[in-house]
Amino acid sequence: MTIFNLNNSKVLGKGQTVENNGIGSPEVLSKLLGYRKTVIAGYKSLLVDEISSDLTPGEMHISPKIDGELWFMIIEDGEVALSNTRGRLIAGDIPLLNEIREVSHKFLSRVILVGELFVASKEGRARVSDLASALGGGAKAEVEKLGFAAFDIISGGDAKSAIPGPSYKDRLELMRRLLDNGKRVSCIKTETISSIKEAESYFEQWVTDGKGEGIIIRAGEERIYKVKPSLTIDAVIIGYTEKSEDSSQVRSIMLALMRQDKSFQLLGSCGSIGDAKSRKEMMQKIQKSQVDSNWRYTSGDGAIYRFVKPEIVVEISAADVQSEDSSGKLIRKMVLSFKENQWKALEKLPLASIHNPVFVKYRSDKQVNTLDLRIEQITDRCFIVEKDKRAEDIKLPVSEMIRREVYTKTVKEKISVRKLVIWKTNKEKIDKNYPTFVVHWTDYSSDRKDPLKREVRLASNLKNASSIGDQMLEKNIKKGWEKKRLIEF
Repeated sequence: MTIFNLNNSKVLGKGQTVENNGIGSPEVLSKLLGYRKTVIAGYKSLLVDEISSDLTPGEMHISPKIDGELWFMIIEDGEVALSNTRGRLIAGDIPLLNEIREVSHKFLSRVILVGELFVASKEGRARVSDLASALGGGAKAEVEKLGFAAFDIISGGDAKSAIPGPSYKDRLELMRRLLDNGKRVSCIKTETISSIKEAESYFEQWVTDGKGEGIIIRAGEERIYKVKPSLTIDAVIIGYTEKSEDSSQVRSIMLALMRQDKSFQLLGSCGSIGDAKSRKEMMQKIQKSQVDSNWRYTSGDGAIYRFVKPEIVVEISAADVQSEDSSGKLIRKMVLSFKENQWKALEKLPLASIHNPVFVKYRSDKQVNTLDLRIEQITDRCFIVEKDKRAEDIKLPVSEMIRREVYTKTVKEKISVRKLVIWKTNKEKIDKNYPTFVVHWTDYSSDRKDPLKREVRLASNLKNASSIGDQMLEKNIKKGWEKKRLIEF
């Protein structure tokens, strides 16, 4: 019984493609997903100048990184198809698949090869954007330009080795035998090295002077490194968090790019801003530009970002960007509008995550417009679907007040105020960035150097939220504090 499901297929050149559920075997799909989650997601991204500090001498396998997409080639009983982890399938009369059918007698059992599907280019290097165009071309798709570079094998073998061995060296030899003399389908070019100097030399040869997007280094114990040139992006600051131990310093900034409809799309956050002096300088630049927002964004430790006017453009460097998560799902980021000094959430659309962002400098020569902050800055590294789609306004449910208590204390005619507020957002099912409950503590005292202090805690249920609130009251409300009677409107 075939494992390929070609129901509801569409034409792709002279072949066929199925958008979803192309793999009819849960066992096979589980293998593909498992490889992506355990191996691909475990790649460590490095910049080229980090090679010497992160790698140790010893036997390593080094290959060029082709700018394509992760796909799996499945061969069984003379049938051949390509699948990604979302269940999209490519089958039928496709030149690269035909090439493998002609030598399918060499493949024993069910063979699953892991590799990069790409579009060959006579000039310059392969680009993932060209692949997206080819796969969306329908009957006119230029499928003859498709290539597949295998870099691993997770199932099957040949007469000499029926099962892929645990050693990458053995798996590499197996792939070379299976794909010997292949034109459109081949084993990725791989060299064995033992020194850092050799790795840097191949990077220069394959990336700086060649067609590679980067290099892949497989070191001992299956440690895998993805090395690329640094990527720089111009983005605008739209929010910040402050350091808990020093509110005069910015802890992290929230960054956005602009879409063609002049809306802003969240790119991500950056906490590598520099030393204390740099963080204070940034705070002075953005603190007075705070504005309201109907959308909340939290940092990894639960701090809520304070939104600011989109005025300051900065340059950041990043090790990599990716448009899919470890499960192969599209990464979606919120799109917002900024009107009348207020941010408003629209909807989440596909974009990308940035790896290891580092603040480089302020870009006073750049302006907040669709050219200087264009999304196309990252589409050279990864394909973004619907990048030209106009974001629609979504209606977020209204938050529900659960608890509100205010206490005052008067000392020498000066009034101090402490307030506890707990609310249910009612938005967590629409956007996972929203917690279910928010616990907010405010402490105001005019005779302090820093008169206003806030603490925000998040909770997944009412019991935890109430417990956090009780602890805040127990810690902060002692003798002399008077609970105020609140008037409900």
